[in-house]
Amino acid sequence: MRRHHVDAIDSILCDWYTFGRGWSPVAGYEREDPSCALYRSSRQWMDFSEFNDEVDWLRIERNARAVDPLVLQLETRLRIAVSVAVKNFHAGAIVFTNPRHPQTQDADYAEAKRLLAPKLITAGVLERQAPQTARHVPRLA
Repeated sequence: MRRHHVDAIDSILCDWYTFGRGWSPVAGYEREDPSCALYRSSRQWMDFSEFNDEVDWLRIERNARAVDPLVLQLETRLRIAVSVAVKNFHAGAIVFTNPRHPQTQDADYAEAKRLLAPKLITAGVLERQAPQTARHVPRLA
């Protein structure tokens, strides 16, 4: 797998992976106690960074819940390619390799992204890209 520029689909899949791994604000402690699961504290004591973190996490959660069934619809070969790619993105280096099809990892990941793109647009997770129009450049005489 070669390093490449991270695009919008890569970012969405990385958020999906982050959500799937779970999130705990303090290592070793659960996110919420079962006896208080439905209780919500007021946000009046939050500072801006805490509020931003909560908003970001809610966005990641919403997108991940929409992406999960779409990834599960892919054939196994493509799901493995997606899993390997996002693990490497998350690690920040090429650490993981495709155990079944290492030779076709890049092609399989590209195919998975191609198949996921219209589904992500339909699900409202990915914005439709405006068509690129050629700009008219005036000629200098």
